Amino acid sequence: MRSTSSRLLLGVVVAASIAIVVVAAATVTSYKYRSYGEIVDYLLELESKYPEYAEVFSVQDKYGLPQRSELQCTRGSATEPCEQYVIKITNESSLPDAQRPEVFFSGALHGNERVGPQAVVALAELLLTHATRPDGNAWIKRLVGTRTIVIMPTANAHGYDHNVREELGVDPNRDFPYNLGNSKCMESMAARALNELWRDHLFQLAITFHAGTRCVSYEWGGENHVQQSGSSEKSPDDRGQQELARIMSRFGGVFQEDKTYYPDGTMNDVVYAVNGGMEDWGYAASWENAFTTPAPIGVCNPSSFGGYPAVKTLYNNATHRAFNILIETSDSKQPTESRLGDSATLSDAALSDYLPAAQTVGHVPRNVRLSLLYIDLVQPYLVWNESPLNATVQVATKFKWEVAGGITVDSTQLKFWKLADGPNVATLTTKQSGVTRWYHKDLGTSTSNNKGLFSEEVTFPSAGVYYVQAIGIVDQSWATQGSRNDVPVPNVKPQTHIVNARTNVDWSFSNNGRNVKGQKAWASPVGHRFHIGLMVRDLTDICCCLSCFLRSLRLL
Repeated sequence: MRSTSSRLLLGVVVAASIAIVVVAAATVTSYKYRSYGEIVDYLLELESKYPEYAEVFSVQDKYGLPQRSELQCTRGSATEPCEQYVIKITNESSLPDAQRPEVFFSGALHGNERVGPQAVVALAELLLTHATRPDGNAWIKRLVGTRTIVIMPTANAHGYDHNVREELGVDPNRDFPYNLGNSKCMESMAARALNELWRDHLFQLAITFHAGTRCVSYEWGGENHVQQSGSSEKSPDDRGQQELARIMSRFGGVFQEDKTYYPDGTMNDVVYAVNGGMEDWGYAASWENAFTTPAPIGVCNPSSFGGYPAVKTLYNNATHRAFNILIETSDSKQPTESRLGDSATLSDAALSDYLPAAQTVGHVPRNVRLSLLYIDLVQPYLVWNESPLNATVQVATKFKWEVAGGITVDSTQLKFWKLADGPNVATLTTKQSGVTRWYHKDLGTSTSNNKGLFSEEVTFPSAGVYYVQAIGIVDQSWATQGSRNDVPVPNVKPQTHIVNARTNVDWSFSNNGRNVKGQKAWASPVGHRFHIGLMVRDLTDICCCLSCFLRSLRLL
């Protein structure tokens, strides 16, 4: 046995791995359609069961929208005014966290398009059950602990309850102040409910589920962004949107009907152009007027339901800068219940990677899968995959880590330093590059397939207290833009939070106590603490040393 003076002893490992551990097979659940009332009751049941992770509210209660007698919904055996219910999922015990990224899901802006609400309710259920189970999926636990997921299953509550597209004859997805040329917008309660929620939050990613065809689509989607050739203009954030849409399509899995993936592309190219759509509004309402003539973002002055203040469609420069993905879930607006699928492809093993191309997926699990991926990608992070329990002076020690929350790893390396010197006097290992586990060959941008896994050996030169941290830079290509016919319109740099948060160190926006700040380098939370020449004897020593380390980082 070597003496303690020549041995490196691990004191504390703070960072955790997101490796997915396969546990005993769970019961497979077949998905069924829920009514408006059943969805509301189930959301309230989830809140009651998981109070530390779920908050349920109606937009009417929280933001003061009126409950109108014209909008009646059925709940159980009673008829009552329709309300837009929301479930917010995160680890409430670790709030406030101003920089925790927010992701939004809308289930049914068109009331007769029925897959979306079933998918987002299943998503909520999956997130909450794993977050609270001792044997829950470690990756899903991390998502709930580090993101805020906001879900409105029935944005068009009245339309969903009555199984019709519109709300009292108004199409909610033509009711947003985007490229309308007049103030005739926000006439529907559905649009107002979404407007209130977006004004309050700082969403970086959003999905709005529809049906009637199949696609994962992104901006642009307005008639003002169609070229003379009929094809769509490129948005300033096209590169990142294109990559996310492609891997969401592939991770979701193939359709039972014909074993094909979701087509992906701009809304103008794979769906059709509309004015007054939620999608371009959520993407551009905070910035496009400054760069486009005529200005596409208008101010609404509706008279329905007693009116709605025009000031509520005057937006600051922060709230509407999201990737706002439109997913058309199925050719049929209400597929047969047998096509909704079951939970088999949501097992730990199935979620650990892309499914085999021959394995078909039902409508609900397909969209839950791609939603989980989407939540993960809202923010990069690094975790230790394998940590040495001890090491020896002047002998190479191997570290293994994973880069996640992105697609392309531009660079990653280890950083280590002595406590006495501090992190500003650190040694950096050789830079490595590759891709994360979310990279798919259909992106065609890399020959690597290392799934985000990296390793490096470190030789500690002398006795002392050392710290090791993994750092990484991801997805810098998202800041690049096209030329000639692919020049973005308007011709400005990327405008979304998600792109700039990982590519632009000068990016900084806030809304209602929530912040997005840009950075290029991301790091594992604390790293490993090693002692050379000192045996950690008890918990007091550990806490003392950790306190010293935190002070060295100016965190205390």
